[in-house]
Amino acid sequence: MTSKFSLFAALLLMPFISPAQQGQRGRDGVQGHEAPRGGEHDRDRGGFNRNESSTLSIFSEHGEQFYLVLNGVNQNNVPTSKIRVEGLPQFGNDVQIMFADNRTAGIRRNVNIADPLDGRAVNMTLKIEQRDGRAWLKFFKCRELEHNFKPERDEYVMNYGNPNRLVYPQDGGYVETGGQGYTQDQQYNQAPPPPPPPPAPVAMDNASFNDALKAIKRVMFDDSRMTTVKTVLGPNYVNTMQVRSVCNTFSFADGKLDVIRYLYPKTVDQGNMYKLADMFGFDSDKEALNKIILENQR
Repeated sequence: MTSKFSLFAALLLMPFISPAQQGQRGRDGVQGHEAPRGGEHDRDRGGFNRNESSTLSIFSEHGEQFYLVLNGVNQNNVPTSKIRVEGLPQFGNDVQIMFADNRTAGIRRNVNIADPLDGRAVNMTLKIEQRDGRAWLKFFKCRELEHNFKPERDEYVMNYGNPNRLVYPQDGGYVETGGQGYTQDQQYNQAPPPPPPPPAPVAMDNASFNDALKAIKRVMFDDSRMTTVKTVLGPNYVNTMQVRSVCNTFSFADGKLDVIRYLYPKTVDQGNMYKLADMFGFDSDKEALNKIILENQR
């Protein structure tokens, strides 16, 4: 097998002598053909065993992140520097590399991924090299088909053509699971991560608050002023200093307490609300403030 794969490497070197820019369809690559179907006798005609299919691994020499597209099908939803695609459905495969940096020109080649002598399924590895800002896809190695593959660190592994079906080694065999891909460091059957928390509310900016405060001050009586507070501040969040400014537009302690009771749930720094106690001269009003704070902390 060593001499045979040495021949295979020599045959594959020619398509990778020059870089292929994205959009060039393997004009100097090895043209592929569909795998013949049938039983065990297909091996004699250079075909796949129907239970076997080739595997393609690609890695970037210096860790550049990329996306892999095989025969027009995207293989990884997140960029990676090392990927293995199992279960290739045919000999000839249109291989496209698109780099995540959006600067390096992509690569496109038509690659024959099979034993060059008898057409059996193989494990082929290609390497991405970069020189002078240009990317090159080169043959790295080819081995007989592996059935107990263990991914390398950070290697992204998936099954071709079925992103919801993954195969990973366990106890000397293959186990199927769902998902988009896996690496050695990831756990299988892992629940999706929880959604990010909503952004924290932000108090009104000074200009908007000052406009609202002017509208509140234009109202003469406390009862009507409270209605205005609810109208102009209802959709907004405030901070403790802004609550104090609104309270100071009211003449009596009852009005100030009504403002605090209404605005407390909309206050972004509720831990500072106790500082408003100095607005009240009577202990009973201060106790009423403490009660509002305690009720909202439950």
